[in-house]
Amino acid sequence: MSTIGSIGEFDVSNPISWDNYAEQLKFFLEANEITNAEKKRAVLLAVCGIKTLGVLHSLLAPESPSTKSYDYLIKVLKEHFTPTSSETYRRFQFHKRLQHNNETVSSYVTELRRLAEEYNFGATLTERLRDQLVCGIKDEALQRRLL
Repeated sequence: MSTIGSIGEFDVSNPISWDNYAEQLKFFLEANEITNAEKKRAVLLAVCGIKTLGVLHSLLAPESPSTKSYDYLIKVLKEHFTPTSSETYRRFQFHKRLQHNNETVSSYVTELRRLAEEYNFGATLTERLRDQLVCGIKDEALQRRLL
């Protein structure tokens, strides 16, 4: 049977991408009909990369990652790479996010939406996104038009 898709190493220098990596791995396992718990663990440990494997060894010492379940390893890595922070701090990060030089408006909007996903804005999400877009956009002419 041929393999569907591929999974690269996890980039430990970009820890906020852990959830996306774990989701991609889940889809890879599903697409390749890998349901056996030991095989799922083996795939994770084989594809995550040497740096991520080193992190796992450090987090689990003196035990080995090969003695833990796939679900447990995913949980440990999530807790390490995406620790929960206070709602106030997360909202602060959202409101502080301004459009970077050479960043397109569409990329800026995409980043605002990504940040807003975890901030619990509830019913005010649309208004908060709009306000942050208007306040954070670099192009003053466009900003005036939006206002």
